[in-house]
Amino acid sequence: MRRRTLQQNWFFVLLLFLLSSSAVFSQETYQLGNASTSNQAINWTGQITSDRDGQGVINAVMRSDNGLNMITDIDGNFNIALEKRTYVFTISALGFEEKQIQVNALSSAELSITLSVESVLIEEILVSGTSSQDKIKEITPGLQRLDAQQLDNQSKFFGEIDILRSLQSISGVSNTGEGASGFNVRGGNTDQNLILQDGHLIFNPSHALGFFSLFHPDLVQYVDLYKGGIPSKYGGRLSSVLAVQTRDGSKERFKIKGGIGMVSSRLSVEGPIVKDKVSFIIGSRYSYADWIFNLVDDPNISQSSAFFNDVTAKVNARISPTTNLGFSFLRSEDDFQLGDEARFDYSTISGEAYLKQIIGEKMNLTLSVNRGRYESSLFDLRGNDQSKFTNAIDYTRGKADLLYLFSDVYKINVGVDADIYDVSPGEVAPLEGSFIIPDILEKEKGRAIAAYIENQFTILNNLEISAGLRFTTFNNLGPHSVNSYPEGQIKTGQNITDTQVFGDGESISTYSGFEPRVSIRYGINELTSIKAGYARTYQYLAQISNTASATPIDIWQLANPHFEPQFSDNFSIGLFKNFGKKYESSFEAFYRQSNGILDYKDFAKLLLNEHVETELVTGEGIAYGVEFNLKKLIGTFKWDMNYTFSSSERRILPTAIQPGI
Repeated sequence: MRRRTLQQNWFFVLLLFLLSSSAVFSQETYQLGNASTSNQAINWTGQITSDRDGQGVINAVMRSDNGLNMITDIDGNFNIALEKRTYVFTISALGFEEKQIQVNALSSAELSITLSVESVLIEEILVSGTSSQDKIKEITPGLQRLDAQQLDNQSKFFGEIDILRSLQSISGVSNTGEGASGFNVRGGNTDQNLILQDGHLIFNPSHALGFFSLFHPDLVQYVDLYKGGIPSKYGGRLSSVLAVQTRDGSKERFKIKGGIGMVSSRLSVEGPIVKDKVSFIIGSRYSYADWIFNLVDDPNISQSSAFFNDVTAKVNARISPTTNLGFSFLRSEDDFQLGDEARFDYSTISGEAYLKQIIGEKMNLTLSVNRGRYESSLFDLRGNDQSKFTNAIDYTRGKADLLYLFSDVYKINVGVDADIYDVSPGEVAPLEGSFIIPDILEKEKGRAIAAYIENQFTILNNLEISAGLRFTTFNNLGPHSVNSYPEGQIKTGQNITDTQVFGDGESISTYSGFEPRVSIRYGINELTSIKAGYARTYQYLAQISNTASATPIDIWQLANPHFEPQFSDNFSIGLFKNFGKKYESSFEAFYRQSNGILDYKDFAKLLLNEHVETELVTGEGIAYGVEFNLKKLIGTFKWDMNYTFSSSERRILPTAIQPGI
């Protein structure tokens, strides 16, 4: 009986060997165009897509037998100039099985290729959206990527995937607490995180005061969190970058997906507008949580309410084999009321247009412009002084990004971006029957312009370096009035010596600085690597939280003559080790030193203060710690264990012009 079992096992092993051998030596053959006697250059355009969901594969590398190299753009598109001959291409991408194809180039044509998601054959077939080697091969320390499948496997809140809660399971990321929005990364403030959905700038990523996230779960393709080495193309925040990429709609068929939960429901629709050319995707969520408050036999709670809704939409058009044009829209709205005492509303509305162009064989250009507004309001609903306090930020952003692949071991990324902020610090209006006198503060305006370059290259196959430099300049602009105070004295509202008035567009103050960025990865072997990173970052827009409010209200402060921009130096180093394909582990240490951190005096009056600089103080901060992660990737029972030990310290020293804390 044992001999027969061994024979069966040997037969199974032999069968697997023959199947794998035939897979290795088999080669798909494609014909590009039709036979032609023309001697014109042949142009091959197409897209590398995933066999799972048809989405484009970003940064897939195509190498030919005669030295041609090409890398796909963010949508998986490519463009290669060929001669009339037969080529053998090897196509590879992180998380996908390597593929080798033969291409008979006859004339210019459009032809797309599909890659299979990398799988592991053990007791069962396991399909994973990301490879177990991703963390080992990725150069950036502190980068955490979550794709749609990983998010779906995370724990759900009231039956719904929530990105912010998924992030809180990552080492180094902590929650600010229920009833507050945002998250903290490695000891930083919530306002020190740059949050982007596609090109939309997000100031408040949460619904219902932090209980839900703004991002529609069915539209998210992947999430990147940079908490260590921040690439040069990102700037404006000290602590981290959260980049959420949404899916394009299917260009082949219509799809509808939805869900009904205990406190909210969601629906998404996608499909072709012009088959294989133009697609759309739209998703919306709507809450109905008030029934929970009504169950509580307490008037203060039963009269409370929490409502939110959002709409996310995108239209993507492939107007030529090398050109993609698109538009995306985001609208989010919240209304939270605490009994009959106070109400807090906030909303985000944003639109983005983008153009993605493949230039030649090795160049990808992305142009985008974004216009949006974030607004929050606090309603005082009791007494004779009932009022509505509102502040807002209007912003316009533009960016040009160029990626050039010199070879499979060297690529360069250059670009410029500009941000214009119009900040409305506060406006108060009386509610019906109130004796409150309307008041409004002067608006503030700022303009940030940045240029960046990043080089990524490989040395000796196991040493990879990414070295970049970002230069930013910020102008605080009029129209605005700037107060002057006696030199060497603490600023108060009573010792203002002069007020200078600046005209529209006139420069009030200017700040600039260089931001070097370096990431290094040394591969000890296929399963082990060491990474280190350094990044200097500047921040010209800071959030001041008024913790004395009945509900949270945010005040945003631009760098100006009284407050220089914040900046920080971020260091990180880590060891990344896989144990076969079953376990993944990492151990990282970080240190951050920050300067120009804003805080406020005891008993500070922040709302509707015409000289708020008299209530604010500046100081320095440090944050340091270690993070450990161990993850089981394969098997029926999977788990992810994280541990963080960290410390965050601030120091506000007394000087001639400010008191200490």
